[in-house]
Amino acid sequence: MNTRHPKSVRRQVLSLLYERYMQNPLEMLSPADMLEAGEFVREELLSNAHYLHDRGLVELLMGYNPPAFAAARITASGIDLVENRFEFDLRFPPSMEELEAAGAEIPALLESLAQEAEYAALDGEQRQALIRDVQFLREEVARPAARWRMPVIHAFLDWIRGHFADAAEPVEESLPSLELLRQAIEGLSINRY
Repeated sequence: MNTRHPKSVRRQVLSLLYERYMQNPLEMLSPADMLEAGEFVREELLSNAHYLHDRGLVELLMGYNPPAFAAARITASGIDLVENRFEFDLRFPPSMEELEAAGAEIPALLESLAQEAEYAALDGEQRQALIRDVQFLREEVARPAARWRMPVIHAFLDWIRGHFADAAEPVEESLPSLELLRQAIEGLSINRY
């Protein structure tokens, strides 16, 4: 039997049901569909689906073979929870593997950004301030992803962009990695919040 934490299984069940609801709000998923799409075993699915049902986050269509159910669908309360990333992550935290996979390209993008900052078309003091901001950003992102302070990260991304407000060369030409890094961080923060 799989040894995943029940909250990880519940998170995945809610995510699967949410995705299906967004594709077709009237369609329900059978346990077989959920087992095929998920990374959990039957026993995990049954107990956690019933827990989510008891909490009002999913509705279950009961069959003739209790405790099995015939189909499941996310409720309005479940949708609200999944769409509130902060609350969703608080109640059903993502696994470290999910966080690491979502942010796998971020270290390489930070290294590229640091190299681009070294050669940016800015005067001496401006370039040094840019390099310091990139270094502070690197230090912030060096923390475990679960402990990132997103407002701080967004502030540094904005400050880095701000160095080019009056520059002859646009930021997109000087720091092509900046927008890619912002997108990667946004993708990760969407998964977290």
